[in-house]
Amino acid sequence: MLTIRVIAVGKDKDAWVSDGCAHFEKLLSRWAEVQWQFVKPGAISHSLSPDQIKAREADDLVRALRGRAYIALTDRGKKLDSIGFSRQLQKWLTHFGGELTFIIGGAYGLDSQIEREAQMELSLSPLTFSHQLVRLVLLEQLYRGFSILHNTEYHK
Repeated sequence: MLTIRVIAVGKDKDAWVSDGCAHFEKLLSRWAEVQWQFVKPGAISHSLSPDQIKAREADDLVRALRGRAYIALTDRGKKLDSIGFSRQLQKWLTHFGGELTFIIGGAYGLDSQIEREAQMELSLSPLTFSHQLVRLVLLEQLYRGFSILHNTEYHK
């Protein structure tokens, strides 16, 4: 079975997001197991610049990745519609085999090192979302993508 690993900067703190993610995890369980790993956000301080905070978070993300290939979710990433996302999902399944890893940044996004080393940068929307909401949108789009690939009724 495919493993979808999501490594996110931040905490699993909002019950409504956790409930929504659990809903899509259950729906996705036909095709994949979703695993979460949360990395502590860098302390927001007036003495640290956003780049310094992102660099500290990057150190923890690199440790969490343990050399895995990954897709970085960024606002400057490739923009796809749902059909395009399902096609890309099929390519990832072929390329990565049994495991897909996605990275979600913190309040200031991802460090440039994390972005550079990603197999792909993906944008879920031109809008800015909280990292909490990105988790839910990502799972919904993964479920939609699998539904398209398997010709189920979810995507009409």
